[in-house]
Amino acid sequence: MSFGNVFDKGGDQHGSAEKSAEKLRKNTPGAKDVSKDVRDLEEERDPWLVRQTAHGAFGAMEFLAGLFRNAKEVSTAQRQVSEDPQAVTRTASSNVKACGPLKVEISEKDMPKMDELSKYIDYREAYTPITTGLGSSEGLAVDPSKNTAYVADRVGRKLSAVDLTTGAQRVIARDLGDVGDVKVDGKGHAYVTDYGGGRLLVVNLSDGSFTPVSNLTGAYGVALDVKEGKAYVAEYSEGKLIEVDLDSKGIREAAIGLNTAAGNINCVAVDGKGKAYVGGTVGSLQEVDLADGKYHVLANLSGTNVVRVELDGAGRAYVADPEQGGRLHEITLADGGHRVVAVGLEWCKGLALDAAGGRIHVSNQQGRLWRITKSATEALGGVGKVVPPPGT
Repeated sequence: MSFGNVFDKGGDQHGSAEKSAEKLRKNTPGAKDVSKDVRDLEEERDPWLVRQTAHGAFGAMEFLAGLFRNAKEVSTAQRQVSEDPQAVTRTASSNVKACGPLKVEISEKDMPKMDELSKYIDYREAYTPITTGLGSSEGLAVDPSKNTAYVADRVGRKLSAVDLTTGAQRVIARDLGDVGDVKVDGKGHAYVTDYGGGRLLVVNLSDGSFTPVSNLTGAYGVALDVKEGKAYVAEYSEGKLIEVDLDSKGIREAAIGLNTAAGNINCVAVDGKGKAYVGGTVGSLQEVDLADGKYHVLANLSGTNVVRVELDGAGRAYVADPEQGGRLHEITLADGGHRVVAVGLEWCKGLALDAAGGRIHVSNQQGRLWRITKSATEALGGVGKVVPPPGT
């Protein structure tokens, strides 16, 4: 039925609208009586959205019911005009009633409850389990253009590709040695460290073939500067940051002595502007000037193992820390300020950012791969942590 027909038949239809509104009222969260079905719905879905959707529908039906009633009055008044010209004022009055301003009221029940909102942020949005069964993951890389994650399995000595939408996984390459970390260049190649074998390998993602790039004792963490055609490798026990030219295969020591302040060094990230950030086993994140090799401790995270570090391109670093149940830390590069933004990640050693998509991906040695919504780590004014739902 069109709106025209409804108003033309206002006297016949407004009653059904009132009945619909009354029926909806009886099954609307926040109305006088709440049915079991609605309570179940609220438990299964986001309470804030359910409440607002139901109240919106309820309000719409109440509004239409009023219009139907007033349309009937208008129709009656118009008939009176044709019979009695003096009824013009009554007609005008009826039209004002039908089209007059609406009164909007927002009650306390229409506002979100903080515990419900927190649960929504924590459980429904923050963590999305993508897949399991990935072996003992230590390295992780993401190619957003292919909607694919690449997970290095140290025990299985392999590299797997995971579809980030479906969780479907397949092995890309095998027999890669003591796999430590992985990065992709967006051009069909992955660069993988072989810690035990002391090598940096390049893997062809189309056929799984691989070749050594350089021999580097203790090669564990790796970062790429694709624009400059360079790889940077953190040598775990030697405390060296090694720059590798991916074309000539030449190497140079970009910084040495990094293990003095940070124990053994695990990981590296580069900003593409001449700075590298190196994390170590005693919780230090060091900033390195790649031009002269000078460095300083940017942040000390007590009781932390900075096993992976990634930059978001907006002045923040994110650190995967397998200690104390598995945590994700956010560090402000301008001043070294830091806070925990996610917990419950277990023995996490893989970290990758999709900065444009606002997503953080984490893998762990329990073989799990998660997606964390970046905005959830900034929820409630940047205070608190996101936690995974039970059983993930």
